[in-house]
Amino acid sequence: MPNSLPPLPPIVLPEKIPSLVPQPKFRLGETVCWRMNVEPDFGHVIGVVYSHEATHQVTGLHYLILLDEQSPSRSFCCHDFAFEADLEPMGRLPNQSEGYIS
Repeated sequence: MPNSLPPLPPIVLPEKIPSLVPQPKFRLGETVCWRMNVEPDFGHVIGVVYSHEATHQVTGLHYLILLDEQSPSRSFCCHDFAFEADLEPMGRLPNQSEGYIS
């Protein structure tokens, strides 16, 4: 049976492994949204990893986000990763009928 999965990106280790990993800005379960998007996706933090040069040339914390059912991309994607700098806290979720819910 042929492998239908795409190949994984190469593993690259930093020249110097940090002795301390930065404290995460967002907590597990916290509601966040992507910054600077016209219709930003939003959801809950369900994981955080420290990585070095994955598919982008960026080292730092990356968050796994479970997209909310009302998030614009939820119809075709239920999870996404985001860099810490691309997220911001979101205290209330949009609700089409009332504007916001807590």
